[in-house]
Amino acid sequence: MSSSVTNKPPHKINRKFLVSAPGKVILFGEHAVVFGKSAVASSVGLRSYLYLETREEELLELYLPELGATEPFSWKKSELTFEFAAKNQQEKGSFNQILYEKVKFFTIDKINKNVEGNSLIKIQQQQAAVSAFLYLYLTLLHIAETEQKQEQFGLTIRVRSTLPVGAGLGSSASYSVCLATGLLLSFGFIDISNTNDNRSIAESINHWAFQAETVLHGTPSGVDNTVATFGGVLKFTKGSSGHLMIENLKGSRFQSTRFLLIDTKIPRDTRTLVANVRVKLEKYPDIVNPILDAIQNISLYFVNLLKDHVSDNTFLEKFQDLIDLNHHLLNSLGVGHLALDKIREITARHGLHSKLTGAGGGGCALTLLHDDVLNEVIKRVKIEVSELGFDCFETLVGGPGVGVIDSLGVIDVNEFVTMEKSMLQKINGWHFYE
Repeated sequence: MSSSVTNKPPHKINRKFLVSAPGKVILFGEHAVVFGKSAVASSVGLRSYLYLETREEELLELYLPELGATEPFSWKKSELTFEFAAKNQQEKGSFNQILYEKVKFFTIDKINKNVEGNSLIKIQQQQAAVSAFLYLYLTLLHIAETEQKQEQFGLTIRVRSTLPVGAGLGSSASYSVCLATGLLLSFGFIDISNTNDNRSIAESINHWAFQAETVLHGTPSGVDNTVATFGGVLKFTKGSSGHLMIENLKGSRFQSTRFLLIDTKIPRDTRTLVANVRVKLEKYPDIVNPILDAIQNISLYFVNLLKDHVSDNTFLEKFQDLIDLNHHLLNSLGVGHLALDKIREITARHGLHSKLTGAGGGGCALTLLHDDVLNEVIKRVKIEVSELGFDCFETLVGGPGVGVIDSLGVIDVNEFVTMEKSMLQKINGWHFYE
């Protein structure tokens, strides 16, 4: 991941940017990918949105209403008295563990004023989100001050999202990509008017988003932030050294395909689910290894299917078969859930095919909506799963990654804060770094 930044243009106070990045779903290959197999992930139409304003006064404000924060987190720059020692970093742009520990400790006090009425999970989510912001801000500020002679300015950042938090749909990576993009823009390291260097700009965004993900998760795979940055469909494989090998399939026929994302709202412990599969593998290697190989073969078959010149009907038939096969294989590993099987039962009655997506054990199911499905059928499915207490989102899959608008004259802050979430997705004029 490149940490390069462009030559900084003169900074302008009172700039306003709107940034957006998608969430993600795992289409095929869950759990097998942990053991070095290939998997396929895709962007979803549900996105995070970040509205950033720079200004002259040296005040930082971060609004996180999606995490239950009723007030903004705010700091004067003079409060952020961390000694940023570049020698703490092995190389320029690498993760600074010492700074992270200082930032994490600093945020504890800031969370206290937003604690009332929030659960422990919300408090932890707030602390993590604030830590990611401060870490990126201080890191990029340090680079700007030592290399670019950055002038002083303040920031207000407001975040909204159509992504459910904690559902395994990459909401944290979407937030991280928005943060990285907004801060790189505000410091002048990337320029919204530069349309000739999209690839290197996207790689820089992805690099810094991965650092934010490291703050949020400790040891992220890099898949979620890569999908949120580049969008489209990705095949990824974890090498023996832990290095992630990624193939972008964006040029494939699989673009803007419709799905239902159904959130059971049943908490799942990813670490425990992965550990249980590992125990099964160690106990029954001759049985579990072929299951993992079969799951990988589904991923590889799907990748080839995207590239084959088959008819739409053939593509749909095989896609639906792969969905069913992948779900049953994951169930055989013990990562299914009765709620997920109930979703499959409901959707199957209406001629639709569903599978778990992500770690399983609850979480979300993914239901393919073929072109011929009637709106009345979709409406009925939504009603039936809602009656079970599940949340249901209709979304496109395989769409664009991070996008930016110079929001001056397009949308003001009051519109951004008050508009219905469904209207956020209808904003036009995005520049996507693809």
